[in-house]
Amino acid sequence: MTAAGDPRPGLDVDPRWLRAFLAVAQERHFGRAAARLSMGQPSLSRHVQQLERALGIQLFHRSPHGVTLTEAGRLVLPDAESMLAQQSRLLRTARAYTDTARSALTVAAPLPSAAGGLLAEAIRRFQITRRHARIAVLDLSDEEQAGALAQHRVDAVLTWGQPAPAGLAAQPLVEEPVMGVVDAGHPLAGEALMPWSALAETALLFPVRERQHCWSVLSATANAAGTELNPVPTAPAAVLDLVAGGLGSSAVPASQSLGVSSRLAFVRLPELSVRMSVMWRQEDRSAAVSAFVAACRSAAAHLTRIHPDIWSPVLSSTGG
Repeated sequence: MTAAGDPRPGLDVDPRWLRAFLAVAQERHFGRAAARLSMGQPSLSRHVQQLERALGIQLFHRSPHGVTLTEAGRLVLPDAESMLAQQSRLLRTARAYTDTARSALTVAAPLPSAAGGLLAEAIRRFQITRRHARIAVLDLSDEEQAGALAQHRVDAVLTWGQPAPAGLAAQPLVEEPVMGVVDAGHPLAGEALMPWSALAETALLFPVRERQHCWSVLSATANAAGTELNPVPTAPAAVLDLVAGGLGSSAVPASQSLGVSSRLAFVRLPELSVRMSVMWRQEDRSAAVSAFVAACRSAAAHLTRIHPDIWSPVLSSTGG
């Protein structure tokens, strides 16, 4: 048995013992210290006694009126406070890492997204580099995207050609042609090119409210070719189903042709392509956002290699 005054070699000090010691030292009363720690007084006394045995010293003078620190108790008090503070810092660091690693990155993107397209490929690559991170995807209208970023409602945005307002950075990723889409029985199905006038001959199903930027580009290009387009506002998720049902036509990026129903036909529209960019807050230097932007660049490079008929690279950069 170790003699009094000789700490036991190699014995770990339980943080519960230190908390009990500090509470009694501050309250100068076992009952009040036990209440402060929400524990029974016998358990508190046991923790103090275990610490005294481990250290080989008496920490308190006990009397009917309360307790006072012994000279040895006063000597070890600062070290006990320091040990608990170090433990708290350790736990905060570990929890901060865990929260960051498992936190959700929130991304806005035009939905529905093409199967195997840029969004899916970027998320796949992001999760390879950040295995424990979760990623949430929202569909925002073109007009909402920049505001959502500025207000910290989302962390990054995939956007069709939106310019980056002040405070935001954007990286162009890919360009792809715009296709007219009709049902498979349409006279133009299988043609190499669809005249703009064909979009004016049937109900033009288009998500005007959600994709205002895209609509502006589409209608301006058609007007320049002498065709005025009159859209039927349609929710993005419903467009292809309604076209497949023979209820009208639409215009979509070429990637929307991947993995869709054989009841649809995609025909190139003249001289029109769209550019997809990733946008984020310029001051945001978080590892998650940087990893997502890098994943978008990597996904874009991959897709332009395997599907050059759909995606072509964009070499210029705006912002960031």
